[in-house]
Amino acid sequence: MADDLWPAVHGYLTTAPTSEFVQQPVEKVAHWTGEENLLWRVACRGREAVVKLFLAAGQVRSRHQFDAQTLFAPLGLAPAPLWQDRIPEGLPRPLMVYEWREGAALADGESLPDLALAVATVHRTEPSELRRFSPHPINLDYFWRIEQQSRSLVTDWLMTTPCTGLAALYTRLGEAAEQVVQAGLPQWRDAPPTVIHGDLRLQNVLVGREGLLLLDWEMAGLGDPAYEIADFLQRHRLHIAPEALDAWLRLYLDAVDMPALAARIELYSRVLPFHAVNYLLMGLRQHTQPAPEPGLRDALPFLIETLAAALALAADRLGLALPDSAEPAADLYRWLNEPD
Repeated sequence: MADDLWPAVHGYLTTAPTSEFVQQPVEKVAHWTGEENLLWRVACRGREAVVKLFLAAGQVRSRHQFDAQTLFAPLGLAPAPLWQDRIPEGLPRPLMVYEWREGAALADGESLPDLALAVATVHRTEPSELRRFSPHPINLDYFWRIEQQSRSLVTDWLMTTPCTGLAALYTRLGEAAEQVVQAGLPQWRDAPPTVIHGDLRLQNVLVGREGLLLLDWEMAGLGDPAYEIADFLQRHRLHIAPEALDAWLRLYLDAVDMPALAARIELYSRVLPFHAVNYLLMGLRQHTQPAPEPGLRDALPFLIETLAAALALAADRLGLALPDSAEPAADLYRWLNEPD
């Protein structure tokens, strides 16, 4: 798709009045596809830049990214933005152009201390500097209200299946998570939103000669730093050694210096595994209604193994002594694998 759009992108860069490269030679160096965007690396008279075309919620996300990179590029934490165009001439979606920076993705465990200090700098930023809210939850109450919507849909769906063991286990996990959340809500009473990156993961970190940069700021804004950190730790728990993650968290907490933040991160770490269970079951629900989609059976072994591991982790984090979670997941496998 990126190749198909290149003539239109090239035409925009060389002719549109909003382009800084108008009437100049522009060469495509490389192109790639992100999760919800298309990107090109281009060269123009010795300057190199990234052209990012937003495919989802582009008007909002392009503004979030441009504002965040404008704020953090002078601190050496983001590539410098060049320009943003909400209605680019000849193109179907908003775009943003920012400077190309050489570097490599942050390898597991490598440069983690620098990342901790960088994230602490972002979270310490005066909230008035970036007034837009991140699309992510701004506190535990907001997070749990969203989770409750998924919980209700999953519960209703499981009641229509023969997977009574899974339904019972899911109910117990949901009730335990509810208790943890209700007990922890007062911790957010005096915890205002702060600036967050919005998509903190190793894939969005670039390590170059000039230091460490954070990429993909399209979800940046005011949000919950405890959620961002807990999500990062949860996301990378299988890729980074536990002792390295613990050291990373200690360094971050020392640098960010926010009272009670550690307790809020710990609370999220208890309920986020239940969120992962919800995510998996919502996906299975979507792909089995009104009937299992073609090709689902081929993916079932991996999906069920992943679900069993998620159920076990959620039970462990919530302090529930439960029977082997593989059996309820196996019930789901048997049901979905029945002959038509």
